[in-house]
Amino acid sequence: MNPPRLTTATVAARIPYANAAPFYALWADAPFAVRNLAPRELGREAEAGGVDLGLMASGDFLRLRDRFEMLAPMGVATRGPVLSVLLFSRRPANALGNALVSVTPETSTSIRLLKLLLDVRRSLPGVRYVRGLEPAQADALLLIGDEAMRTRNRPPEGFVHTLDLGADWLDWTGLPFVYAAWVVRSALETSLKSDLRSFLESSLAAGLASLPEVARRETGPGWSAAEMEGYLRRFHYRFGPEDLQGLDRFESLLRAHDLLGAD
Repeated sequence: MNPPRLTTATVAARIPYANAAPFYALWADAPFAVRNLAPRELGREAEAGGVDLGLMASGDFLRLRDRFEMLAPMGVATRGPVLSVLLFSRRPANALGNALVSVTPETSTSIRLLKLLLDVRRSLPGVRYVRGLEPAQADALLLIGDEAMRTRNRPPEGFVHTLDLGADWLDWTGLPFVYAAWVVRSALETSLKSDLRSFLESSLAAGLASLPEVARRETGPGWSAAEMEGYLRRFHYRFGPEDLQGLDRFESLLRAHDLLGAD
């Protein structure tokens, strides 16, 4: 039975990426309104008041903490390689000084993470980040989600190096990286937040219990169902203390290097 207080007056955002699919097992009958939004769009709509609940990119959650709170310690995190947040480049990452990086329009967290890894970790000079350039115009491409997965085995000609941002973050900090967290508008009633949390936990439990089937539905060109299931099993959907420590480290680095503002 659906929680009685949930109605279509509450607007939830759904991220249409394979790595988020286990959360949505019960959303065909969701007792609230649902909008499909890429991560950067979700952050913008939430800031504008058009979204109450969602799997929000960490970079947006950290800058919107005055209006949103974590609904539960749940989201999308990995310890090490993520396979779907990738920098494809013509030169090794350590040699990307003065490079022109094409950034997918969909990202709001991975662009901040990349700036930390190139500008701060490697102290590379003059790296420029521009959204949506064609590969021929760029020295490197930052792609996320399903597009990164599709490109991984067939990068554009000349892009012979690949940097997995999750692996690079772990190598730098020794911590997992939280890409997105389930957040809710703080102004919502406590009872409504409780009902949303219960529904989300039930939906994730159903998704994880049927993960092979979820993987089959999400399998696309170039990936087998077994590979997709292995990919989904890389993620921490329920955060532990180390995941939250990684999120705190990300926030402290963003603040220290003035990268927390809107991107």
